[in-house]
Amino acid sequence: MNFTLRQITYFVAVARHGHFGRAAETVNVSQPGLSSQVAELEGRLGGALFDRGAGNTPVVLTALGEKLLPVAIELLETAERLGSLARARSIPLSGRLRMGIIPTVAPYMIPHLIPQLRREHEALQLELHELVTDDLIEGIAQRQLDVGIMALPVGQADLLSEPVLRDRFLIALSEDDTTVLSGPAKPESIAVDRLLLLADGHCLRDQALEVCGLRQAQRHHLNLEATSMATLMRMVASGMGMTLIPKLALADENRDGRLRIVPFAAPAPSRDLAVVWRRNSEHEADAHGLAAAVRGLAGQLGLEPIPA
Repeated sequence: MNFTLRQITYFVAVARHGHFGRAAETVNVSQPGLSSQVAELEGRLGGALFDRGAGNTPVVLTALGEKLLPVAIELLETAERLGSLARARSIPLSGRLRMGIIPTVAPYMIPHLIPQLRREHEALQLELHELVTDDLIEGIAQRQLDVGIMALPVGQADLLSEPVLRDRFLIALSEDDTTVLSGPAKPESIAVDRLLLLADGHCLRDQALEVCGLRQAQRHHLNLEATSMATLMRMVASGMGMTLIPKLALADENRDGRLRIVPFAAPAPSRDLAVVWRRNSEHEADAHGLAAAVRGLAGQLGLEPIPA
């Protein structure tokens, strides 16, 4: 039995849209050409794949079509991975790359990273997804993402990482908050009862708790949370408490100068940012190329590069 990837692509397009005309538009082919290829595929399989209605009535999959659809989708995904592998071996950061990035990094790094990637890798087709750490890790493990940028540790044996930047923590208070008078400060200077945090799911929350030496039993006392860095810093500026801010976020989140920033005494606590990817992934070369690009932003971001 012989069939082509083109025929499989057309079949999946019709199945997803329920209409030959709309499917033809999505794959940039004429409707007669698409219909002919689907009919040829049906002939090779020995049965109809669609029940074709009259006029604009949506077409529906037959029993044979229902059985073929998941196999066809898997076949197309495998073909895409093969193509990505071939491109990555010859020219890293070319072709399609699905990248996840955590919310406490994305708004501060993306404005610098994306223009650089566009200048230096014109053939790169980047799909960007902002995800909290657990969702990013799951996305890579489940092959829904190719690479990610997150804070270490990764915590999964089937994922690899390359550290790229060290992002030091600072203490953020309102202008009239005298809880911490001056720096450099020690972690024990932070008043636990006034500590504000991001909501569960953000790795920065756990990192802040570790810096402050809080054990699980003490964490139920912390009842003020924010869903984003911007909200968290507005809460701090309004005098609701104090928090830790990574240096990466400082320029954007304190552009109005409403926060008082106190440094930590050496050795200052920090988080290590890394590029992560799936073990034995066809995108390993892309991951190393992305890591080099991010590391090259250290000066612009005011962070310390971690050597390769």
